[in-house]
Amino acid sequence: MTQTTHLALPFLDAAQAQKHVTHNEALALIDALTQLSISDRNVTSPPATPAEGDRLLVGAGATGAFAGKTNQVATFLAGGWSFLAPQAGWRAYVETEQLLLLYDGAAWIDGGLALRQLQNLSLLGVGATADGANPLLARLNATLFTAKYVADGGDGDLRFALNKESAAKTVSQLYESNYSARAETGLTGDDNFHVKVSGDGSTWKEAVVVDKATGEVAFPSGGPTKIRVFTSNGTYTPTPGLRFAEVRLFGADGGGGSGARTASGAAASGGGGGGSGGLVCGRFTAAQIGASKAVFVGAGGLGGATQTANGANGNDGSAGGATSFGSLLYAGGGGGAGGQIGGASGGGGAGGRASSGSSGSGASGGVGSFGLGNGGFGGDGGVGSNIYGGSGGGGGSAAGPAGWGGQCLYDSPSGGGAGGGITAANATGNGGYGGIIYIGGGTYAGNAGVAGGAVNGGPGYSWSSGMGPIEQGGTGGGGGASDLTAPGAGGDGGLGGGGGGGGAAHNGADSGAGGAGGDGYAMIFEFF
Repeated sequence: MTQTTHLALPFLDAAQAQKHVTHNEALALIDALTQLSISDRNVTSPPATPAEGDRLLVGAGATGAFAGKTNQVATFLAGGWSFLAPQAGWRAYVETEQLLLLYDGAAWIDGGLALRQLQNLSLLGVGATADGANPLLARLNATLFTAKYVADGGDGDLRFALNKESAAKTVSQLYESNYSARAETGLTGDDNFHVKVSGDGSTWKEAVVVDKATGEVAFPSGGPTKIRVFTSNGTYTPTPGLRFAEVRLFGADGGGGSGARTASGAAASGGGGGGSGGLVCGRFTAAQIGASKAVFVGAGGLGGATQTANGANGNDGSAGGATSFGSLLYAGGGGGAGGQIGGASGGGGAGGRASSGSSGSGASGGVGSFGLGNGGFGGDGGVGSNIYGGSGGGGGSAAGPAGWGGQCLYDSPSGGGAGGGITAANATGNGGYGGIIYIGGGTYAGNAGVAGGAVNGGPGYSWSSGMGPIEQGGTGGGGGASDLTAPGAGGDGGLGGGGGGGGAAHNGADSGAGGAGGDGYAMIFEFF
């Protein structure tokens, strides 16, 4: 009997008897092979109770009716087993495993393997149509790449490798907004790592460059430091990525005292200048700072009110408050003192790392933190230290000359100048200058009031008014000049500067008020 080439179906021969038998056999085989679905594979012995039409794949080492039929399709037809030898390209679905098999000419293999090993594709589009400019294109809302875990036969790691031809080429990731580029990261034009940003997709600014050899980080469009300034109480929360922060605290400054009020023919001094708050610096790691730190900013001391009673000493200025950075850093405030009849007035002491300065008492200057930056008495204020705080305020002399505010050695703020006194011969005097600070080779100080002229003391300078670097303490206010009937008021201190003392007056005229001390502040320089 002749057969078809591929499926070995029997032909109807000429003059063949019972042709319907041959025809029906061919139809049964076609029925068995078309949309081939088998109930099981690797079967090595015939089932005990097969059903008509059952189809199986015979496994190696089979016995009974299946012996020698390895890889063949066994189908139960008309009460017996028929066998079809597969040819390359046949496909079969295994019902028990929900698996598609492919016969490769030697064995049945996983038919999905070809889908899992796509090779040398020219274009691939997922949810979109890929083209020559974008041969791989995916239109998605979410994507997840996960490492193959050790339990699954992997090593648990996941790395993406992006390669370029040479150093002069570019390998990068481009981030777009509605197809307009806004940021780019990668090796763009060399082997250093670059981060670039753009506001319009055409003009670019390079934000970060990491040197390939040293790992050093450069910020072409802006430095690695972020400055935070607190002029009132608040909470400091570190910027993400902070490595350490340098903190500078300025304690608030004492107010200047008002001048004394005396009878004609009696000497009196002007008010003492207020002491400056301390300048304290510290550098802290992100771990030391933690999630946040409370920042308390001291308020400047009030100037002594004018003396309105005859034959009375001037009123003291109040002390400035301390500034602190959590429990990590503290800067004390400065003090102040009023003018005296028949004696000098003491200037306020300077604040520092350990404590606030005390106010002067009578002719005695206030004590500065660690005994440094003590208030002046009858002369210039004491010189402070940038380690422990600013300088003390100047003390005014009953003999007439007013003390200058004390200056600091380095960047700390200075004390306020004393108010002018009146001698027993009824001679008036100028106020004292606020303590000097040095900026760019020049000297700056709160101007002193001039007797017979501009009697009021000038305000102190500070970076907030455009003078000096931002980490420089300000100057004290100048002292007011004395006058028999209209004395000058002390000038207010700059940020970090003590208030100036007020000038003395004769009975019947109010004395000059003391100037207010500058408020404290905190500056935090963040480094990344």
